[in-house]
Amino acid sequence: MILWAMPDSGDKTKEDYSSFVSLFKKENPSVDVTVRVFTRNVLWRRMFTIKHPTHEEEIPDLIQVPHYWTALLVREGVAENLSELDPGLSLSSCLVPLKAHCYQPGTKDIYSYPWWFDLSALHYRADHLKLVTSKPEHDLATWDGLLTVCEALREKFKDTPGYYPMQNSDWRGSLSVRNALPCIWGRGGDLLSADLGTTLVGTQAFKEGIRDYVNLALKNYMPILRERGSLGTVVSGKASMMISRKQGVSTFNARRGIRVRTLPVPTTGNTYYSYLSGMNLFINKLSKDKKNALKFIKFCTRPDNQLRYAAMIDAFPAFEDAFEQFIFSSTQRLQTYSNILASARTLPNITVTGTIMEILKRILAVCATQIVEERFTQASLDRELDLAAKEIEYLLSIYEG
Repeated sequence: MILWAMPDSGDKTKEDYSSFVSLFKKENPSVDVTVRVFTRNVLWRRMFTIKHPTHEEEIPDLIQVPHYWTALLVREGVAENLSELDPGLSLSSCLVPLKAHCYQPGTKDIYSYPWWFDLSALHYRADHLKLVTSKPEHDLATWDGLLTVCEALREKFKDTPGYYPMQNSDWRGSLSVRNALPCIWGRGGDLLSADLGTTLVGTQAFKEGIRDYVNLALKNYMPILRERGSLGTVVSGKASMMISRKQGVSTFNARRGIRVRTLPVPTTGNTYYSYLSGMNLFINKLSKDKKNALKFIKFCTRPDNQLRYAAMIDAFPAFEDAFEQFIFSSTQRLQTYSNILASARTLPNITVTGTIMEILKRILAVCATQIVEERFTQASLDRELDLAAKEIEYLLSIYEG
């Protein structure tokens, strides 16, 4: 059986997958499992080739994908109907925000199954913040307050080479659309209208939300397009904060002397929002080993394995029993993430969502380059978003009309 997966654990990915798969093989010694790890960018491109592979190409049996790709995979005819493979398969114990992203839209047929999810939050070093504020929770409640704290931190650490107030959590060192979403939602913006029939990418609220996030780079508070780990990192002491979707309660516990606190992402409006991103597993329609692929899915969703893998990668279990055990196992985790989860939003499970995110990622990548080359203008970004809105409207008219 071949599993195509993503680098959930960064540089520990190979080690963690090996450990997790070895547990599966203990229970299923006759099943060979090969794991291939791809970045999201590579996996996105491969989704459009697996339907008609050449005779030299590898055919995966099981593939890990972001929650909002399900509708597209069904439309492309590459995802197997799990409800037909196992009519008893149920999502009854799955966390509510994740359920809608498992079905073919408009049906109760399950095509992908939740594995784990993460939530955007702001993590900060308590030792650094106490140098510039006596009330970090108050000062970091709003985006304007965050920028003020960033300025104070930059002044405080002006003699520290390679220091930036905010660590860039994007693995490419670029500007992340997913990290910008809470800013956009806080402004009252969104990717799509409530009925999913039109895009809001070209609206003023959307542009203002993007501008809020981009300001971290424009004001030189966050490094962009630089070698990751070489500067501006929380662990090294060359950054004080980071916005990340990995849960922060255990991430830094092993680092002696570093106390990291977690808060909701500062709001750009009157309401906090966090981005909830689920990871699902689906079985390739061309798979010759669907029985074992389904067996692996069920293995991944058992409470003990949900807890084990979530702890490995600092994410959250996707099913109620495991999630409750995970949250209640730590008073700090319970207090930190209960409110953040209550404010969480997901992206819609419709055919064009993945393409919309790719369009916006491309725009922010260009934006990052322009900032580094000191030729960025807000007008040019606004023009790109207006053009993107027209492109998205066209896609909606074709696929969702």
